Amino acid sequence: MRKKEPKRPGSRETPLRRSSRLQQEKVGAQGMTSSEKPQGAGGSLSRDVLQPRESIRAYRNRVEAARDRSPSPPSPARGPLALSEPRPQTESGQPVLEQDTTLFPFVRLRRLAASQEDGPPPQQNRAKEKPNIDWEVVKDERARLQVLEARRLRGGKPVPPEDKPTPTLHGEMDSKGPRWQARPTMSAEFKRPAEKARPSAGQSTALPAENTKAWSRPLRSRSTLGSLLVLLILGLGCWLVWEHGSPSSLLGIMGYGQLTWSGFPKLWSRTEECSSQCSLVLVESIPDTLKYQSLKPHNPTTYQAWMDLLARANSSVEIAAFYFTLRDSDVHVQDPSSWQGKAIFESLRDLPSRGVMLNIAVNSPQMSENDTAELAQHGADVRHVDMRRLTGGIVHTKLWVVDQRHVYLGSANMDWRSLTQVKELGAVLYNCSCVARDLHRIFAIYRILGKEGAAIPAVWPVGLAAQSSVSHPLKLQLNGTSAELYLSSSPPALCSQGRTPDLSAILNTIDDAEDFVYIAVMDYEPQCSFCKPRRFWPVIDDALRTAACERRANVRLLVSCWQHSKPAMFVFLESLRVLSHEPLRCPIEVKLFVVPSEGEQPPIPYAHVNHNKYMVTDRVAYIGTSNWSEDYFVNTTGVGLVIKESEAAPGRSLRQQLEDVFLRDWTSPYAFPLSHHWECAKK
Repeated sequence: MRKKEPKRPGSRETPLRRSSRLQQEKVGAQGMTSSEKPQGAGGSLSRDVLQPRESIRAYRNRVEAARDRSPSPPSPARGPLALSEPRPQTESGQPVLEQDTTLFPFVRLRRLAASQEDGPPPQQNRAKEKPNIDWEVVKDERARLQVLEARRLRGGKPVPPEDKPTPTLHGEMDSKGPRWQARPTMSAEFKRPAEKARPSAGQSTALPAENTKAWSRPLRSRSTLGSLLVLLILGLGCWLVWEHGSPSSLLGIMGYGQLTWSGFPKLWSRTEECSSQCSLVLVESIPDTLKYQSLKPHNPTTYQAWMDLLARANSSVEIAAFYFTLRDSDVHVQDPSSWQGKAIFESLRDLPSRGVMLNIAVNSPQMSENDTAELAQHGADVRHVDMRRLTGGIVHTKLWVVDQRHVYLGSANMDWRSLTQVKELGAVLYNCSCVARDLHRIFAIYRILGKEGAAIPAVWPVGLAAQSSVSHPLKLQLNGTSAELYLSSSPPALCSQGRTPDLSAILNTIDDAEDFVYIAVMDYEPQCSFCKPRRFWPVIDDALRTAACERRANVRLLVSCWQHSKPAMFVFLESLRVLSHEPLRCPIEVKLFVVPSEGEQPPIPYAHVNHNKYMVTDRVAYIGTSNWSEDYFVNTTGVGLVIKESEAAPGRSLRQQLEDVFLRDWTSPYAFPLSHHWECAKK
């Protein structure tokens, strides 16, 4: 019998078996036991090393002992790693490794055919501590091992194969311990071979770490883009509902074709400034029966201004009017003065043939549709706006927008009488694109309401928002003079965002006056004239009384008197004039302007009247299209032009020109005292 060799210092107490060619070394924390809680998923793990194998029976005994010490298994996500049940064996007693359900952090191995060229693994420096690592081994000492599957977690996520730490039950790693020297035949990337990609029953089908990451990147990017797109659509929908009111009104506006990309707010662009060549000219229609003693002021006629605008038109002409009767066929009266209206009509009819769009918004119903029907036959786009159904009023606006560059605004209707038989006043602005674009937005609202079944939305589109207001007027060079200008509109239901209502523009002009307020208007009634029953409406009346009696500003009213004047108007005017008596002595004066007819036969209906609608103060000029009663500011459409020029204006400013027109009429023989209303009203 061979004598037993004495133990060498530092050697292991457990004798080595013949199958110890496959050895592993593992570094664990000194003195730690299996009952200690392993480090979490985010902890550091030791590298795999080769150690002498243990017998299957000893391994199972140690596993069962560890299980007995842990009666309540912790959560698989945070606690110690669960151990698998005893595995089934083949007839030879070899464990069936391919059918095991291996739990993290085990490494699944497969036995391969041994190669004759393979030699024993190099000896490693054994650690003094007994390793405590659980992994599956094979008996054949000549077998090569191939990694079938390796899964590790770090914070609940797959760890890339480059970080190949060896899992340990206790989660500790000694950075100074020995490292596992892998065999040349071991897969360095821990990738599953292609022929072994199909897992057996009970095995996880998770992709390797690098494949998971490769697939997750495009998926995450697509999901992120999808989420951003959904949020963008929801945000856009919320903004549209916020800006345009209820969804039903929004859909209605979109159906009219007015809500386009140009309607969205351009936060990155500035408002285009008006041209330095912007100029304004006062124009008038003065009947032949008015013979002034002085030719000054002498302004161009309305007919000349309209013909000039039509000659300048290159792309578009937009007109909003109460009615179209440019030919005398509506009254069946052959009058030689109607030739001017016929000339305007023929020029309008020829615009589409010149390639110029003609867009018209007119009140509905009309007394005669002969002109609009013929214009439509020649290519004009005519919209009939039923304001009676929408607001209970009418379309009383009188405006032109030519090429979105030139503008006419005044009291003249599209009527042959407005050119020769009715006294009118208006303003033409040339080369004022900023003013023309702002007036175009008011016209666009009329066009929207001209669609069949149209309704007034709760909020108008942002694309129709005002570009000028009393608080933010347009600053421009007007006739070579610095001026501030803005447009007002009525009724309030048709005022888009930022638009100053026409009534507010009038009240602000009166309140701003310091020395005088001169007013020329056809009708002045501090009541709702067409309401049933009529009601008192002293809004403008109170403003005039305050200006005269408190600020002592000189207030003058030049009101028309003709056969269609309402008797109640003269009573209201008398109540103002009486304030000039003692002891109040408020500086208020009232006169009536009468246009003589000279007894033409047959008489022309709705002619020979002062149809002006303007106001001038010592600071501001206002030109409008509305008569002064509640109906015109609450239910009926109208537009106002408010201009304030610098005090250092050279020559005769626009405000001074308008003041001269008023004083000419005020001092003319056609201005009568208020007591004369009995005679002119009967005529």
